[in-house]
Amino acid sequence: MDKLLNKVKFDKKYVLFCMILVIIGIISGSLFIVILNSTDKSLVIEYIEEFVSNIKNNSFNYIDTFKNTIFVNYLVIIIISILGFTYILAPLNILILFYKAFIIGFSLSSFVLTLKIKGLLISIVYIFPHLILNILIFSILTAFTLKLSMIMIKNIIKKKEVNLRVYFNKYLYTFIFVLILITITSLYESFICPHILKLISGII
Repeated sequence: MDKLLNKVKFDKKYVLFCMILVIIGIISGSLFIVILNSTDKSLVIEYIEEFVSNIKNNSFNYIDTFKNTIFVNYLVIIIISILGFTYILAPLNILILFYKAFIIGFSLSSFVLTLKIKGLLISIVYIFPHLILNILIFSILTAFTLKLSMIMIKNIIKKKEVNLRVYFNKYLYTFIFVLILITITSLYESFICPHILKLISGII
């Protein structure tokens, strides 16, 4: 891990850009539920109520949840990494990051819409810390891909020789770093978070 941390370096400018994008995405997702029609809102309320009910009644499938969570998170990381290494398609990672942040904001407002004040508490437990850590991980990876793509584009414009091996090595260390972190957050989301949600939902 120490070796990985020494190899993985982040550019503050790109990270700051990604964090601003995340904030905009979360705010947009939170406000989006306001423009939904009554039918869509009813579907959201029904989904949240079913989710909470499954938690309370021990109907939550932890293994399947972990499989789905780890698959989706790994898939996002792989897609961001592939798009970033193509450097031309790297800007698409901005849309992916915005979408992930948008979903967090929408989840937050959905809990509040369904359960009011109680929903605020449950949504905080549902989001913190794993989903916030996930979005930070995606932000770090996105920032890294944007930086490398800009460097490669500048080198191509200036007709400088591009040493892909150097970039690949940096990519590899960053990729391993984020995979380790996302695995930990996925385990927390699948096996620990549901128990905390059950405790909270039982109290309130």
